[in-house]
Amino acid sequence: MDPPSFRTIGVGLLASLLLLSSSDVAHAGAGAYPRTIDAFVVRDKIHKDLPKINRCYESALRYEPELEGKVSVRFAVIRTGYVKGVRVVENTTGNASVERCVARVVSTLRFPRRRTGKSVRFTFPFVFTPQD
Repeated sequence: MDPPSFRTIGVGLLASLLLLSSSDVAHAGAGAYPRTIDAFVVRDKIHKDLPKINRCYESALRYEPELEGKVSVRFAVIRTGYVKGVRVVENTTGNASVERCVARVVSTLRFPRRRTGKSVRFTFPFVFTPQD
């Protein structure tokens, strides 16, 4: 069996993002400056940055090999593409360092800039399970 830091990490991206603000939703690829950003763009961006999220979990696994659970993060994407108001709304791992690390990674994400539109809020769950 590999040491915990080299295990394949099961980060289950639950099927859908919870879109908390859905007025005037347009696909971010529509035109040079779309009015708002949709859940598919957010999911794709988070998927591309999963290695950073995995590192949060892998670091904790070194000290707690049976660690598992879900960290759900709520955040807003503002017109400039920056993430604001990151808040962990659920942490069933019981591990504060994983919670802080996931929130920190999410706060650094950048999305397509929009010419107009309000911020759009999302909640994204990350499910962590150690894999042999």
